[in-house]
Parts: sequence; C-alpha cells; structure tokens
Amino acid sequence: MMVNFRLANVLLCDSERSVTQPSLYWRQSRLPRATEKGSVILADPASERYDFATYFNALSSIKWRRYTPIDNVWLHLRVKGSLTLTLTSYSGYKSPKRAELLTRTVRHDEVADLDVEFPSIAGDLLAFEVATASPVELVEAYYYTKVDEALIRPVELAVATTTFKKEEYILPNVELLRREVGGCDEPVAKHFTLHVVDNGRTLDAQGLSEGCVVVHPNPNVGGSGGYARGMIEALRQTPQATHVILMDDDVEVSPESVKRTFNLLSLVRDEYASALLSGAMLSLEQQDMFREDIGHLDENGMFEPVKRKRSVATLREALRLETMRASKVNAYAGWWYCCIPTAVIRRVGLPLPLFIRGDDTEYGIRCDEPFMTMNGICIWHMTFSAKFRANLDRYQVLRNSLIGQATTGAYPGVDFTRAIRIVFGFDLKNFYYDGCELAIRAIEDYLRGPEYLKRVDGAALMAETGKKNEKVVPLDEIDDPRVLRVSFKPEKLKKKKRRNSAQHLYDYVTENGHRLPDFLVSDEPAVTLLQDYAPNKIRNRSCILAVTADGNEGVLREFDRRRAAALERELRRVLAKLDRCGDEVAASWAAAKDELTSVSFWEDYLRRMAR
Repeated sequence: MMVNFRLANVLLCDSERSVTQPSLYWRQSRLPRATEKGSVILADPASERYDFATYFNALSSIKWRRYTPIDNVWLHLRVKGSLTLTLTSYSGYKSPKRAELLTRTVRHDEVADLDVEFPSIAGDLLAFEVATASPVELVEAYYYTKVDEALIRPVELAVATTTFKKEEYILPNVELLRREVGGCDEPVAKHFTLHVVDNGRTLDAQGLSEGCVVVHPNPNVGGSGGYARGMIEALRQTPQATHVILMDDDVEVSPESVKRTFNLLSLVRDEYASALLSGAMLSLEQQDMFREDIGHLDENGMFEPVKRKRSVATLREALRLETMRASKVNAYAGWWYCCIPTAVIRRVGLPLPLFIRGDDTEYGIRCDEPFMTMNGICIWHMTFSAKFRANLDRYQVLRNSLIGQATTGAYPGVDFTRAIRIVFGFDLKNFYYDGCELAIRAIEDYLRGPEYLKRVDGAALMAETGKKNEKVVPLDEIDDPRVLRVSFKPEKLKKKKRRNSAQHLYDYVTENGHRLPDFLVSDEPAVTLLQDYAPNKIRNRSCILAVTADGNEGVLREFDRRRAAALERELRRVLAKLDRCGDEVAASWAAAKDELTSVSFWEDYLRRMAR
C-alpha cells in the first residue's frame, strides 16, 4: 500500500536564528513576521517573492535518491492568501543551474492545504518560491514522498548526550528536544528516547526523567565513558533502540535535525543500513559557517576536515556540500552529532576507555562503514581552536592516538611519531614548554600498556595534566613593562607573510634564531595569536606575547635555553624507547582490545570509578 511519508519540514521559525541568519532559511530582504500560533506572515504589507532554496529549506534530492529508494517528491503547504508557487531545482555548484519545474497561482481566503508534486526530482536540490499578491499566512510546509509502506523500516531512535556540569547548555537542549521531538505530531515522537548521562551528577535526575527523557547519574569518566554508558542504555531500553545519536552537551541543536535523521533512517537503502550518519558542525560564533561533517587523519597524524569551511548562507556553497563526494582514508564522524546503528555497536563493541579526545575518531575508523551527511542535519558548536587546552590537545590526543592505533588497528599508515615531532616543535618554537612536557608524557603513558589504562582515574589525571594549561589573563594584568610598550592591531595578526626559501632554511637551522647567542636575540615581545606559529614575527626574539583573537587577553612566554635543550633530549629518549619496545607494547594493547570494548569491562569500570 502506498502511503505519504514526510521527508523534511520547511523551517519557518527556528529560534532567534530565523532572524539573525535568515539566509539559512529563505532569501528575501523583508523578514516574515512570526505569529503567536507558530505560523509566519509573508509580505506584510507589500508583495514580495520568497525563495526557500537554502541550507535548511531546500530538499537534498541528490542525497535522498542516493540513500533511499524514493522516486517522487511532493510539497505540502498549509496556507492562506493569494500567491504564485514555483517549484524549482538546482544542479551544479560552480554556477548553479536553476530550473523552473512548475508554476501555480492560488488564492485561499481561509487556511487550506495545497499539495503539489515535483515533475522531476533529477536535480541536486529541490526548492520552491512564493510570490505574494497580498499578505500570505504560511502555517506549515514540508516535503514528502509517496512510498510503498513495506519499504518503511522500523526505527527506534535514541539520543545519548554526556554532560559534566554544563547546565546552561544541557537543560535548554533537554526541554527543547522533549517538547519539539518527543511532543510533536510526527512518527518520531513515539519512537524517541533521550538519554542524558550526567557525569557531574549535578542534575535533578528524578525531576528531569519524564516521558521520553531519562537521566543517568554517572561517575566522571569523560566523554568516552559517558557515551559508552549511553550506548549501553540504548541497547537495554524498551523497546530496544535501532540507532543512537551521540551528541555533545555544549551545542545548540535544531529539533528538525533529529526529525530528518529519523525520516532518513526509516527509508534508507540496504547498502546504507549500517552507515554512520554524521551531522555537520556549524560555528556557534558565526552561525552560517560550516566547519566539518566528516574528518580524517593524514599520513602525518594530523586531524582535519574532509571539506573546507564555508558559509552555507549562499546557495552555491550549500549546493557544493551536497554534490561533493570526497573519499579519504582514515575517515571518521565526530561525536558532536553522530548516529550509529545499534547493530554496528554490537558488532564492533563499545568505545575504548580514553576519557576524552580521539574516542570518536578511533571508533569511526573501527566501524569501517560508509558515512551519510545531509544539509540541515547539524548542530552549532564552539570552534575547536577557541577551546585549545594542552592537556587535551597535547596529552590526550597524542596518547589516545597511539592507543587506538595499537589496540584496534585504527589509523593504518599513520605515523604518529611524526605528529608528535610536529606539535613538539610547534610548542618549542613558541616557548610553550609545558606543552612539550605533555607530549612527552603522552608517549610515556602509552608505553605503560593497557593495565595502566584499566585502573587510571581519568578525572584525576585530567586535573593533574590540566596544571600545565596556560593561564590566559587580561593584558593589563601581565606584570611586565615590555607589555606596556607593545602596540598591535588584533585583526592584522591573522595576516602572515610567506617565508622565502632563505628564511625557511634559516629558521630550520637556528630554530627561528633561538640557537643564536643571547646578544643576537631581542627580548622585546613578538605578538602572535594563541596557538599560531608566526615564524616571521618570532624570529630572533626571546619573548612572545600570545594573545586571543580580540587582543584583550594573552600570556607572556619567555625563551629558556636550558629547558628547551633538556626537553629535546627527553623527547629523543622516549622516542628511542618507543622504537625499541614499540612492537611488544603494541601487541599488549591489541591483546586487550576485546576486553576494553566489552560491556562487562565498562560495567565494572563504571562501578570502580563511582566509588
């Protein structure tokens, strides 16, 4: 029997973003006026043309055809007023080709339903335009397909989010998803469970656990432990989940992303039934900026997005995201929003007990399944560069990368010793010696083998290594007269001149002049951005003022010749030990794989960490 199946809602009101980022939803200089009923008024009072070919409100026909067997698409409008509706399609991203598929003029003096089929779904994106002859009230709009009911898969969707004392994020997200997903009138509402794993044990578990929401107090076992607990709960819930979305707590989410996820999974082809669905990360600071959906590791052990960052406010870039088919080795989906079939979890096991950083990359590569992505399935997250902490990005990332490679065989062909040398050299040249120490300790702790990881208290370790994190303070609180003499414009710090070959050779031989005698080096501060390497600025300087992007805060770093030399010797020592004992240590990690990723290990680990 053929039935109507909703694919995606057209977002009319999506928090304040509908006002601050209108080009994510529609294109028109005059904003629609929201009503108390949840509808919008178009063209009040003048006549206007609204184009819905946007990141959120165009339908990705190319992806729906690839991932599902649909062969038709309809547009449903619930509308009042006089308007001309035009169905459109777009293909090609370099110069998007617009095609008008159908035009219909209607007038409804009362709110009425309007259903129109797209004559063709061959384009990359399908969309529509509304030209108003008078104020038009748009109550509801969505894309749907007519499909054989036998093709609709049973989906039981769980979301597992892990939080640690971030009530300002998690509480609004819980109520938003409870209301807009668990309380909606779409099929997902009856097949949705939100598992909140509270690593901080500060939430009112009894008060929040109601309806589709369940709060699980948990010891502080980091993201990997929180998500492992969430996976276990999803596997054990009644009815048992078929898929679980792993989602960060410190994000902003659109409930429509969860709805589209459910709809896509309900129709997915057999060849994508085991695929991981990766939601895109958009920037919380610049909310039209796409940052990443799929990431990968290069051969040097550097983590980077498969697709470059771009503003999805433009049709060209939104279209480009959907038409790119970037294939990379060692690809993964970040756990800011990653949907995993529970059948895959049963096959490959739970995450490694890495506490935080690298658990998602290792797991995604371990799964060895295809990825799905789609415009409009996303979250907003703080840009990672703004969250740099050395105990995470130097110790945790490097240690966990070595562990993942040895234990599960993730990251084939990646040379992490080169990655260690790269970040060590970066910090050494920037006089960030504590970062160098953490990189060395990462190797040392990896060499201690799996028995160390089984018993270590990750929270206590994070507190210990966190003492090496830089303390950024307002510039006027830095007690050094040289800082008062510094003058710079923050916006110009991002601009860097390329080095010529002679400068590059000089910097390599002298480590930016830091191997020269003291009398050849200036002690006036070079001003750089935090976590930036600016060789033309720090050359022949013995002091660096590293500042935030706005230039208001920073840290003063001093060259220490003796400490730098000692750290270089220590790095050579631990790398020699890694080379000498590496095969034996890697074998011990590999032998522990099944235990470390088992439900029984995690249950015992969680009990021990809760004491």
